[in-house]
Amino acid sequence: MDDRLSQYGWLSFEGWPDSEVHDYLTTKCGIIHARKLPDGSWTGLLRLLYTLSVCMGITPTDVYQYRWCFEDPEEAVYLYKNAVEVDEIPERRESLVGHRHSNGMPLYVEFDQLGLPKWR
Repeated sequence: MDDRLSQYGWLSFEGWPDSEVHDYLTTKCGIIHARKLPDGSWTGLLRLLYTLSVCMGITPTDVYQYRWCFEDPEEAVYLYKNAVEVDEIPERRESLVGHRHSNGMPLYVEFDQLGLPKWR
């Protein structure tokens, strides 16, 4: 177990110095870049097999509350750099190929030509 998890707690980064959260995310969680949003939550870029993902609402136990997967890395980086709150829907989403959520309903759904959700 990481010493920071036992020292500060499991469910949130409350009490963690920002530099330690950043270090934890980029060295232990596979996050490429991480930053704290103005709303106090954390976001990060995560490389997946075919996409670059923006993970929003990262906690010590969950890599994302919401994850946005983009084929175009520039769109992912744009969301990562410009997001101000955890439940923000991307402005630029031409290459969006997936949206995952860990609780509740998705923030955004696209439909295919048959009217079915493209992703769940």
